[in-house]
Amino acid sequence: MGIEAVYNTKTPAEELNHFEEIADEYERTVKALNYTGPQLCIQALKKCEEKTGISVPRNGKCIDIGAGTGMSGESLRSAGFTGVVDALEPSDNMYSIAAQKGIYSTRYSDMLSPDKETSVESSAYDLVLSCGVFSNRSASSGCLPEVIRMAKMGGVITIVMNNDFWKDGFDSAVEKLEEQKRVQVMYNDSFEGFFGDKTARVFILQKL
Repeated sequence: MGIEAVYNTKTPAEELNHFEEIADEYERTVKALNYTGPQLCIQALKKCEEKTGISVPRNGKCIDIGAGTGMSGESLRSAGFTGVVDALEPSDNMYSIAAQKGIYSTRYSDMLSPDKETSVESSAYDLVLSCGVFSNRSASSGCLPEVIRMAKMGGVITIVMNNDFWKDGFDSAVEKLEEQKRVQVMYNDSFEGFFGDKTARVFILQKL
């Protein structure tokens, strides 16, 4: 079962079961597809900081949404983030691999849902980061308010996703959140070479 098979899942339970099944082969599979999500996330954040003047403290507190096997956490550490990094990851099998890397302080096993809060504390994080999680499946655009809830006032939310889904409600959802003055869009761009022949969408929000 390749990573793209997740696109055929129909329910959050099916999606979770898929990742439970492919956990052992996940990193090998995505690396074979030249997956660049974590690297793009850090690159975009640095570009945003240089362009806008915002600054995410490297010794601050971060949460990795959909931490998986810890690839994004590894990129955070490589980029000089020395503070607390927590994980939101519902797959036990995926997280068991991540836990071995010694990156994460606390793991939350909730799934993102558009109609239910997770157990993650409100207004707790300087950086909320998510790579390759948001889509038209369980982590839809309706989950954006939940990840914003986790950020401190003035905190930064950095999301990398498959650009195929950007026009599937994310563009309008981000625009609405900005109109409501809940966030300010600090960065929004697309990049070739997400994985395989896919294009990435990277957008960065600051919580108001």
